[in-house]
Amino acid sequence: METRKLQEVGGGTYTVSIPKEWATTHGFEVGMELRLYTHRDGSLLVRSSDADVNCLNEATVDVDGGGADAVERAVRTAHAVGFETITLHRTGAFSDAERRAARSTVRGLVGTNILSESDAEITIRHLLDTSSVSVRQLIVQLQYVVVALLRDATDAFVDAADTHTSIRDRADEARRSAEMVTRHFSRSLISHAELDALGVSRPDLFAYSVLASRLKAVADLAVRIASTGEKLPEPLSGGTAADVCAVADDVAGAVDDAVTAVLNGDEETVHAARRRCDEATEGVEAIEQALYDGAVSGTVPEAVALADALSTLRQTVNCGRRMADTAARTAIRAENADTCIRA
Repeated sequence: METRKLQEVGGGTYTVSIPKEWATTHGFEVGMELRLYTHRDGSLLVRSSDADVNCLNEATVDVDGGGADAVERAVRTAHAVGFETITLHRTGAFSDAERRAARSTVRGLVGTNILSESDAEITIRHLLDTSSVSVRQLIVQLQYVVVALLRDATDAFVDAADTHTSIRDRADEARRSAEMVTRHFSRSLISHAELDALGVSRPDLFAYSVLASRLKAVADLAVRIASTGEKLPEPLSGGTAADVCAVADDVAGAVDDAVTAVLNGDEETVHAARRRCDEATEGVEAIEQALYDGAVSGTVPEAVALADALSTLRQTVNCGRRMADTAARTAIRAENADTCIRA
């Protein structure tokens, strides 16, 4: 790292010299117009182009030969990268199935619409203004939806209830919120302006991105638990149902505490979240042991379904534990960064 002194020239203008070798390497020449970007973290970025601003404006994606699945993948991938306008292109005309896939996928993306369609092109535009988005609030909403979803999915499982469709619909809601966070994080890797518009630091946005991914996984696991209930010929017996609901409540609480630990960023909350995860794991293991010991009565299909549900709850706890690990890293970084700044 080199240092330079800030100097004042005529008219109250400040200047900082640029090392000649660095300027030559990067193609800077005398008289070249440079672009200066200031950011909320106090940094100043000097660039010779506006690539930072415009490179995510639009993308054209060829979808020849892949059918409806290729159309859906292309839309989701380009949207997740962060492009504002996405044009799907193919040789020849889109089939009816491909057009339906594009429309269905776009309906599932927040703030996105189809602008135009022709025989060989479909143009999609993301219309939501970044400055109107609160990523932290998205995580809080996602936390609430997913924790409630996990508890409701377990209730559906023990009751052998046919609520799979409603559970899946709510999981899709969680997925849409998670994809929004992923999109903004992806854009921030290229555009400093994205961070400024969101009003968050890059480390915080990275942590939120990890949370969104884990919470989406928990939502998928909740759907699996509800689906497992379809294998039950009848509701679980009262004692077993109560035990499963109790341990599922502990698992949901562990996930809830882990997310809160990331949002709060203090080590005390991190330790509490990890303890909750350990307690939830012990609860799952206790029921599994009782099942394998034959202490849980029921038919073979009931035992298989219960074992599957418990395995899924264990995976859910692991998601919570990984979120708690993210919280620990966030807390350590924040504490030491504060110490460095004070020093």
